[in-house]
Amino acid sequence: MKTILTAAALALTTTTANADTVTLTRANAGTTLHETDADMSVYWVEDGDAYALTATYVTGEAPADPARLRMHLADGDAVTFGLPGVQDRVFTFGREGDTVSVRSARVSVDYASK
Repeated sequence: MKTILTAAALALTTTTANADTVTLTRANAGTTLHETDADMSVYWVEDGDAYALTATYVTGEAPADPARLRMHLADGDAVTFGLPGVQDRVFTFGREGDTVSVRSARVSVDYASK
């Protein structure tokens, strides 16, 4: 029984595939990331030792209602999360030196079967 429960738990873990990445190498230079469920515009500005990143996105569910994310990234920082209205995708925002990257990855859930 314990083996079956362990197998079921492992089968419900998420996996990542089909990643898309945009890279920003200069302050105030923006770029866009286009996904099935969302379009996102991203730029950053220097703020002391950190970079202040702004990402504005719209979803297919609410194309006339843009949402905005703001975060500070120090060198080596990275954060990954999902966005409201965007199913089956996670986004990673990261900074390495003078480069900021935004990565979108498809997330799927595999269900256990007999």
